[in-house]
Amino acid sequence: MNGTRVVFPERERDVTMRVENTSEQPVLAQSWIDDGRVDVPPEQLQVPFVVAPALKRVEPGRSAVLRITHTPASLPGDRESIYWLNVLEVPASQKDSDNQLRFGFRTRIKLFYRPAAIADGVDAAPDQLVWKTAPASPGTGERHVVLEVANPTPYYVSFGKVESDAGGPFVSAGGGMVAPFGHARFALPGVVAAARKPATVRYMIIDDYGGRTTITKKLAN
Repeated sequence: MNGTRVVFPERERDVTMRVENTSEQPVLAQSWIDDGRVDVPPEQLQVPFVVAPALKRVEPGRSAVLRITHTPASLPGDRESIYWLNVLEVPASQKDSDNQLRFGFRTRIKLFYRPAAIADGVDAAPDQLVWKTAPASPGTGERHVVLEVANPTPYYVSFGKVESDAGGPFVSAGGGMVAPFGHARFALPGVVAAARKPATVRYMIIDDYGGRTTITKKLAN
């Protein structure tokens, strides 16, 4: 696909995504949108978006355009909503019809629905995050000090990488995402106590276009 995420502005009737076949044989591209339940069959999902075509044969070296349409369904108007676009590419049968599928691979990317009321302001969201350290929570399986981030904005913020020097040298806590007006926790492997004060956090954010920018901030505690 020609992107790492899809942003669907409320004011748009539809958005498109291009699927390219870089292999040496035809493939069938089956497309659908899920609500986070990755293992639920497409026919059992009820989501406010439709992808067309749902099944498309793509010749070697060619591409196909997927059109995503928002159906008449109510979504929150004060914050983003998230869904996932799936494309399952399987080799087309060499002798019969396009309806014959064989083993293939699946690509799954985020789809953000952005209400008109918050059309502007997403670029400023990453700087508004508030980070602090917190002890492991009993009963959660956490064993190490964690970074806790609070997101006071109406946007999802995605992280390619999060790291902190709260325990001394910088330690990576992996990547992830924090929801609008929500919190997220990132374990710092090997850090059993927050020794350094003041400590900092470095987080690499992924923007609407897949671009990556690293921000450094002091921890709130």
